Amino acid sequence: GCGTGRVAIRLAEQGHSCTGIDNDASMLTEAQAAGPDVTWLLADLVDMNTLADLAEFFDLVVAAGNVVPLLAPGTEALVVAAIAQRLVPGGLLVAGFGLDRDHLPLPAAPFGLADYDRWCATAGLTLDQRYATWDGDVYDGGGYAVSVHRAGPVVH
Repeated sequence: GCGTGRVAIRLAEQGHSCTGIDNDASMLTEAQAAGPDVTWLLADLVDMNTLADLAEFFDLVVAAGNVVPLLAPGTEALVVAAIAQRLVPGGLLVAGFGLDRDHLPLPAAPFGLADYDRWCATAGLTLDQRYATWDGDVYDGGGYAVSVHRAGPVVH
């Protein structure tokens, strides 16, 4: 989820309307204190499509900080599908996460990029770009990837 809200708060400061979702109340308490103009929801990402407080659809969903590898094992594809259902046509899912022990707070990666891309494809998302860093460095097969998947057909 959004954790302490660093990304959502920065986007809101730039004029974007943001919603942060996390299932850790202590993280959301910090997020709310730092970003009172952001909508914060206490929930599990796998349940985001059943939230009464979440009626909107999004142009962009950002999953930064190893969100996907830290999901409960076995829920990854369900969360990707839930996110995809909340994207407008042409909307983007941007997820950055580690792929090896050096880039994860885990002893090993719970899955690889092929798995993640398959979950995205099953959810109707198409890989648009992949980078090695959040700064847009070319992905060369290293231990960290930032993947940009688009809802609907790829638009060039």
